[in-house]
Amino acid sequence: MYRKEFCIILICLIFTSCGFTPSLKIKELNLAKTKIHYNIEDSSYIARDTLRTFLKNTDQNEAQYIININVSESESAVNIGTDGSVLEYKIEVLIEYEIINNDSGKIIHESQSRGFSNYDVSSSEYSTELVKQEAIKVAIDQAAQLMRIMTQSQISK
Repeated sequence: MYRKEFCIILICLIFTSCGFTPSLKIKELNLAKTKIHYNIEDSSYIARDTLRTFLKNTDQNEAQYIININVSESESAVNIGTDGSVLEYKIEVLIEYEIINNDSGKIIHESQSRGFSNYDVSSSEYSTELVKQEAIKVAIDQAAQLMRIMTQSQISK
């Protein structure tokens, strides 16, 4: 009887303490130590504000890498009614960036990322503007998340 219970406890201990650590968790610990300074150039106020809240910035003198970011936004009609009025718009945000090693001053990588979002036009001009601003923030967040992933991939090489 005791032998059976001992075997069950031993098997449970082996399975629970096998030492498995997800590889993504290890990379997150290493990337948290990487210091990056973000320069946001020629962008709208909402783009700069959204990126400042999304990206953790370090002082340029302490940073290992500098990332220069340029954000451009475009808007196009997606759904047009029979009377010719626009019912839905699509926001596209393009983030162009380059990663520079702060020690050597060399460009390590340059690329771009895109984010998209749609919004419906309402009867009120004020509410349409609020929905548009929110759609721009969503598109910027999408593009910034993709940029962050690609940046971390390039830095960890």
